[in-house]
Amino acid sequence: MRIELAKRLNEKIFYGWSIVFAAGLLTFFGTGFFSYTRGFFLPELAEALDGGNRFFISLGFSLATMTGALISPAVGRYLDQGSPKKIIFLGIVVNSFFYLVLSQASSLLAFYIAVSIGLGVGMICMGGFTHHRAILNWFDQWRGRAVSVAVLGASLAGVAMPPVVESLITNYGWQTTYQVFALVLILGLSPVVWLLFIDQPEEIKEVRDGRHYAITSSQPEELFERDNRVWSFGELAKNPAFWSIGLIFGTMLSIWSAVMLHLVGHLKDIGLQTVWYIISAQAAFAALGKPIVGIASDFLGARITIWSALSLQILALLLFGAVSEERLLILAACLYGLGYSGMSPLRTFAISTSLGSKSFGTASGALRYVELPFQMLAAPAAALIYDFTGSYQIAFSLLAGMALLACLGPFFISVGGARERKDKNLNGIDHTKFS
Repeated sequence: MRIELAKRLNEKIFYGWSIVFAAGLLTFFGTGFFSYTRGFFLPELAEALDGGNRFFISLGFSLATMTGALISPAVGRYLDQGSPKKIIFLGIVVNSFFYLVLSQASSLLAFYIAVSIGLGVGMICMGGFTHHRAILNWFDQWRGRAVSVAVLGASLAGVAMPPVVESLITNYGWQTTYQVFALVLILGLSPVVWLLFIDQPEEIKEVRDGRHYAITSSQPEELFERDNRVWSFGELAKNPAFWSIGLIFGTMLSIWSAVMLHLVGHLKDIGLQTVWYIISAQAAFAALGKPIVGIASDFLGARITIWSALSLQILALLLFGAVSEERLLILAACLYGLGYSGMSPLRTFAISTSLGSKSFGTASGALRYVELPFQMLAAPAAALIYDFTGSYQIAFSLLAGMALLACLGPFFISVGGARERKDKNLNGIDHTKFS
């Protein structure tokens, strides 16, 4: 019945967009709960579990990244051959359970078990890593905009979550707020995934991008072969693009983690009493930027789009560290939102265009090991700087320096998108690929 309904929907609009919609809901609640709210929980958790010190709480969130990285290669290998839908279901169940565990935490050990282990596993299973694999199963030439629309949910969560979570914590406490997270995930997301997610277009007798588009467009044979190449871990390790992608997005992810965790505390430390509107403004501009990034990556390629994103981040980070005027802080938040808006879709786009979508799960999982040192260090280092100096000013300057270094990475990756197809100056497509 579910497949027949999907077939009927596909007659009106390409069903791949239903996968994008479901992925958007996953990013709204998954990333929204885990990433956009932890800055509000940080002072509360620090006071309740470690006498107000923020370093070990920050370290716990970074260790969740390590846990996710450790299992990513195995999950990625499975995703390239198996079912993203099953992994997403697993992630929803794991996250729901460990949010309940976290709500009962009364020690650092319980906190580390819930966050560093439980949510580390859960977020990899239901996060972008998994549903991006599903989207690549459905989209080829317009993968940039499809992924960008899917991750729009995370930015919309950044707009909506801060005032809601701040109010929940203020009125009901951080424990009850985590319990609400658990219930929303298990009761709200599970039906959506069961109803809408279909792993492969072949299940409804469709092809990537839709049959109508596929038979009327061209794909240079060289790009088709690259997209369908199967990589081993050893071969990936010898490819400069692999390491460059790790440098670029390991840096972006580590900066984002540090900012998401510490910006709320920084804003309150410099005198702002209510800060949710700054976090929401940042997320609103991230939402605005995602469609722009999707279109830009498809038409201009990865390099120019990545350089633009990094430049905006550098300017925003320098402003965060240097100013205390409210209007300038809002400006910095908006610039940073635009700058990181393309982080997740650009990572997927860069991997799939430089290394191919056939081995996306394998490559994306292996890249977690390259990105891990960046992500492990940035947020705890910012907390350590704060604990010693009483300020985040130096931390923001160091984060800006990291982003500047990452600007070297795009020189070693493929351009991708319509621009590269045009540069190849090849026409024609083997229509038997779609029969």
